[in-house]
Amino acid sequence: MSRFDLVVVTASNEAQARGYRAMLAPLVGSLAEKILVVPDPGGRRVGSLGSTVEVLRKIGGVGGRRVLVCHSGGDSKRLPAYAAIGKAFVPVPCGGKTVSLFERIVANMEHLRLPAEGMLVVCGDVAPEFDFGSCDFSKGGVTGVAYYDSPEEGSRHGVYVPEKGERISGNGERVRAFLQKPSLSEAKAAGALCRGKVAVDTGILWIDTATAKKIVAAGWKVGDIYDEFAKELLGGFAPFHVNIVPRCSFFHIGSTRELLARLGKGREWVEGCAIPREEMKLGGRNVVTFVPREFGPVELAEGECLTCLPVGGKWLPIRYRVEDDFKTDGKWEKLGLGEVMKKIDHRKLLALRKAEDCISVELPLRIDFAGGWSDTPPICYRMGGAVFNAAVTLNGVKPVKVRVRRIAEREVRVESMDLGKSGVLKSLSEIRAAKDPHDWCALVKSALTVTKFDFSRGGLDIRISADVPKGSGMGTSSILGAALVTALERVAGRKPEWKRISALTLALEKEMATGGGWQDQIGGLVPGAKLVFTKPGKGQSPGLRRVSPKSEAAFSKFLGERALLYFTGRKRMARNILRGVIGFFEENPDDIARSIVRRLKSDAERAFKAVESCDWDSFCSAVNDYWLSKKALDPGSTNPLVELIIARMAPWISAVSLCGAGGGGFMFVVARSKEAKAKIRSVLEKHPPVRTGRFFDFEIAT
Repeated sequence: MSRFDLVVVTASNEAQARGYRAMLAPLVGSLAEKILVVPDPGGRRVGSLGSTVEVLRKIGGVGGRRVLVCHSGGDSKRLPAYAAIGKAFVPVPCGGKTVSLFERIVANMEHLRLPAEGMLVVCGDVAPEFDFGSCDFSKGGVTGVAYYDSPEEGSRHGVYVPEKGERISGNGERVRAFLQKPSLSEAKAAGALCRGKVAVDTGILWIDTATAKKIVAAGWKVGDIYDEFAKELLGGFAPFHVNIVPRCSFFHIGSTRELLARLGKGREWVEGCAIPREEMKLGGRNVVTFVPREFGPVELAEGECLTCLPVGGKWLPIRYRVEDDFKTDGKWEKLGLGEVMKKIDHRKLLALRKAEDCISVELPLRIDFAGGWSDTPPICYRMGGAVFNAAVTLNGVKPVKVRVRRIAEREVRVESMDLGKSGVLKSLSEIRAAKDPHDWCALVKSALTVTKFDFSRGGLDIRISADVPKGSGMGTSSILGAALVTALERVAGRKPEWKRISALTLALEKEMATGGGWQDQIGGLVPGAKLVFTKPGKGQSPGLRRVSPKSEAAFSKFLGERALLYFTGRKRMARNILRGVIGFFEENPDDIARSIVRRLKSDAERAFKAVESCDWDSFCSAVNDYWLSKKALDPGSTNPLVELIIARMAPWISAVSLCGAGGGGFMFVVARSKEAKAKIRSVLEKHPPVRTGRFFDFEIAT
């Protein structure tokens, strides 16, 4: 990874810079050793080129460092919910947790293979996602990053014209021309079209040390780095190259509509409020941000939104609708928000967020394609483990949800949304007492115990839910434990890391006396498809190999075309099977158990290699062998109902296995073709083997 020695955020004026400094203060040290905010000089906007020169002047040049410059001098007019703090600090999902867009941008840029010194310039309102490792920044001068997209998309952005325009992708191509929002005819005339597409700019520019020195010497006062500076480069100021990647996606929230769609799933988005959600009456399609407790009850009709701005010792409420633009409809000027933003008390906004102190964690489930049981102590202690699994959403959502909020009272309020139960824990002795695995609150008590919670900072309000049938075989209880541990660690101010969370989840299951391995929680904590493995020994330290982005995309397509996930309607709890499996392993008659475990591990490695090479026949073979190994290790993995379901599908399937311990729960099926998949679905939906059986849509969670 390319860790940055210095991260610089630009601002349009000193007032905006003060706000940015307040937002960035908690990130110094964890995100970068040094974070600097540089406002445009003289309180007037000088454009991205002028502000780049100002940054280089302020920091004394690159000076042997790797510097990231994030241009964030906009007003965020079209996003009033976050205009007071800037688009760069909108909360966004990242790896199963919520971070600011700025943090996601920095994390993404750290994946680029950059030289040890130089300056990377990016836009502060968008996080590009592409194959970061494929780009070459070793050539001198300035190097950009582009991706091929339609001429229509190019007409809204900058467009590169590489010298070798006939190539669909390339690293370090010399730039022949750079167009600003060209029409189709302009793109054709400039030779920008390649197989009907154009190389669209991502806003990323790498500037080497020598060129940075020349920029300072040139001393541009104003200008756009993607316009005037690009023209200077093409005129011979410095060598100009571009990396062209085949595809790129962007996490960008430019308007209230996009905010609601991307973060609120089109329904609602509530953040930074001292008023609990349950005390709000929202009619749907609502955005509510930064509302203090003294505001009183919040009641909004459909499509209405509310944000509050701390100005002059008071909170100024701004009411608007989802459709309001503020940039083109004149509302920004009518409300005088340009001047209001200069008077914002950002400390109050931060205090409000801290007072809310609400952490939300959403995690996907996991499908184990091969290797399960090899991750379970004492099996993994003796032989090491290897599991190939994937994090998956069900019906388009991450089913495991945890919300933890600090409260002043010395108590822990617990509510299980899916069980419909609630309770209050009044003391540490109640929390740390021996756990009864049949107690609905045992998981919460165990999570509080292993994370060493105490009442020194008050109490907690905890809400948990897992929107999936019980006994699903999808690792739900372990992943719910991992989500809760993650939230508690974050509330305590500790940075959660998947290996630590996995270890704490194992400790949680030991505390609950339910037992379990490490593959379930890692399957949900780490996105995508991956091989997780350990060496023998009690100090299990899992290693991990993720499927490459290209192969994972192909795997996702394959699963979408041919795979099915069917709930058998029968529930079976893994803890009821564990004793039998471990007993059989300990007895190990004729070395059969150890032979099965070796085969389980081999199945996992074979499945991973098959997916990496897009060999779907081999993948199906590994899944089928895994199912045979499961049944050999635990004959209870199957039963007459399971065999009936498989028999109904038999003419059209290439592979089948039950998720998790088996005996019920979810069944993973690979059909022989798209047509066979449709046939299976039709047969089981028209003639269900059991009334409660049903199909779930699923996708790999990335």
